[in-house]
Amino acid sequence: MVGRLSAVPTLLLATWSMSACYVYVPTTTVPTRDVSGGVRVLLTPAGSEALARSLGANVRQIEGVVARSSADTLVLAVQRTLTIAGEGFASSGDTVAVQRRYVESVAVQQYSRKRSVGLAVAIVSFVVIALTGIIAGSSGASGTGQPGPSQP
Repeated sequence: MVGRLSAVPTLLLATWSMSACYVYVPTTTVPTRDVSGGVRVLLTPAGSEALARSLGANVRQIEGVVARSSADTLVLAVQRTLTIAGEGFASSGDTVAVQRRYVESVAVQQYSRKRSVGLAVAIVSFVVIALTGIIAGSSGASGTGQPGPSQP
């Protein structure tokens, strides 16, 4: 039992370190290869139609890393796509060239201190509650302390 409970905070910490501490922040500047994190590109309806052949039907958002950028085209190494209905699909890093006229908005992935601290507080709270439950369960006496009836 104790082994299982100790695995939960470990899994939460692993999840936290991989994804929970980042947020997409809208930007008005043209992203370049120098962007340290990923980007999220929101396509126009015409962009969704134009890129349906390479990305799939009804793709509204592309998350990935900027491979190249020019005044009229943004080339992304695609990590994930999201449809109009909000369904997400992982990608193997295929590249796609998106013309600027098909881009409604761009957001840059940045570290979020607020989310990181919130998640750390939640994990510490969970560990304290779990340990309190283990200590209370192991120190409490059950029954009357008297032997039970003998079995024939």
